[in-house]
Amino acid sequence: MCHKRRAVVLLALIVGGCAVRTPAVMNPHAVRHQAAGAESLARDELDRAAGQFSLALDYEPRMAEAENGLGLVAWRRGDKGRAEERFRAALALNEELAEAHLNLGSLLLERGELEAALVELRAALAIDPGYGAARLATGETLLRLDRLDDARWELAKLCEIEPERAQAHASHALVLARMGRVAAAETSVRRALDLNAALPAAHRARAEILRRQGDAAGAVASLRLVLRAQPASLEDRLALAVTLAAAGEIGAARQTLDGLALAAPPRPEVAFAQAFVALREGHALAAAESAERALALRPGYAAARLLLVEALYRSGRVGEGRRELQRFITEAPPRMEKEVAAARAYLRSESR
Repeated sequence: MCHKRRAVVLLALIVGGCAVRTPAVMNPHAVRHQAAGAESLARDELDRAAGQFSLALDYEPRMAEAENGLGLVAWRRGDKGRAEERFRAALALNEELAEAHLNLGSLLLERGELEAALVELRAALAIDPGYGAARLATGETLLRLDRLDDARWELAKLCEIEPERAQAHASHALVLARMGRVAAAETSVRRALDLNAALPAAHRARAEILRRQGDAAGAVASLRLVLRAQPASLEDRLALAVTLAAAGEIGAARQTLDGLALAAPPRPEVAFAQAFVALREGHALAAAESAERALALRPGYAAARLLLVEALYRSGRVGEGRRELQRFITEAPPRMEKEVAAARAYLRSESR
C-alpha cells in the first residue's frame, strides 16, 4: 500500500477505530483523554495523540480503544511491529472491538500476509456487518488472493451499504473486469468516476477494462494517471509493466520492473510480471524460472501456471509443458473456463 493510500485508509480507521464506545462505568477522565487522542490523531498530531491515549490507559488500564489508538500512532510512525503489538493488546482486552480487528487485518494485508489478514477482517465483519471499511478491505484482500467470486459479493454488498463510497464501486469494477464481465465493470467504474473523477482506484479499474478491450495505449494512460497519484504503488507498477510488454514496449516494461524484484517480502505478482516480460523478450527459459517462482509463492496461481506452460513449450520442454497444461485444466478456477476449453482443444489436437 502506498503512502498516500495508507493515509486515506488510516484516516478511515481513525474515524471508527478510535471512537469512544465505553460502558457507563468507564472512568470519565479516560473517556475524555481517549476522545482527545482520536481528535489529535485525525489532525496528524502524533505526539499529542500518543500522550492522550497513554493518559487514558493510566486512568483505565483495560481500555481497549486506547491501546488501539496507540497502535494507530505506531503505524503512522512506521513502527509496524509495535503497532501489531498494540492492536493485539487491544483485542486481548476486548475481542469484540471491530476496529482493532480491522486495523490488525489492514496491517497484515500491507505486509502481504493475506490469509492472516482475511481472518481479522472477517472477525470485524462478524461483529459489525455494516462496517464499510472492513468490508472494503475484505474485498480487496480476496481480490489479491484471486478469489474473485468472493470478492465480488463482498464489494457488491458494500455498494448497497454505502452507495456513495466511490472506492467501493471502483473496486467492484476491477473485480468484474478481471472476471471478464466488462459491460458490468464499465457501469461500476462510471459510477465511481461520477462520485470522484480523480479517484486512482477508478482509473485502475478503467485500465483493466481497456486492456481487456484490446486498448493497450488507453490502459497505459490510465495506469500512468494512477501512478501519478500513487507513485509507490507496487500493484500498479506491475500492471503497467505487463501492459507495456503486451503492447510491445519491452524496454519501457523492463524499466518499470527495475527494483521491484528487490521488494520484500517476495511477491508472486512480481515473479509473474518478470515471467511475462521475459517471454515477450523471447527469453523462454528465464520466463519459465520466474513463472515457477510465482507458483512456489502461490501454488494456486492459475495465470502463472498458464504462463509457465507457454514458456515450457517455447523452450522445447514439450513434455513438461503438456503436464503443466493438464494440471492447469484440473486446477483452474471457473472464471477461466474459456482458457480451460482452449487448453483441452490444444491437447486434443496434439494427440491426433
